[in-house]
Amino acid sequence: MEAILLLVHPNDLEKLILQVTSPQDVLDSADIIEHVWLGSTWDTLNKTLNTENAPKQSLQYVIQAEHPLSDRNIGRAVHYNTVVRVAEIHQALQTITVDAVKTHYQYLVTQTTQQAVEQELNLAELKLIYLQLQDLYRDATRQNLAVLSVIVDAIHPQKLI
Repeated sequence: MEAILLLVHPNDLEKLILQVTSPQDVLDSADIIEHVWLGSTWDTLNKTLNTENAPKQSLQYVIQAEHPLSDRNIGRAVHYNTVVRVAEIHQALQTITVDAVKTHYQYLVTQTTQQAVEQELNLAELKLIYLQLQDLYRDATRQNLAVLSVIVDAIHPQKLI
């Protein structure tokens, strides 16, 4: 599974709720303001930010957003966070340093693998994506934007490439 987070104005979010019929419709929408590609690393980052020792429980919806976009044909792949939830997540992200993400990640991987080189590469990618995630939520908060998450097997954004 791959993930991408998208910023959209709340009025455009309402339009998407009413009009889209597939995750690809969301990805191809002209209403997308900004995006962060998380690829397949999203699951590791999500687990890292939501460990039992993690400082904030408000990060539950940081990657897989809270509300399903629609009950129609698009299934459970597309979710959104309201402007209020985005502000809460942004505030929580500001309290977590990259070093804290590194520590949580290292705690997770020491229980699952012993491949040091692979761990370092994964950690570097994780840090980069975390910083992009912080920036995305900062921008969304500053501009009063909603965040959409699309999590599907293969993401093919025509408009974002």
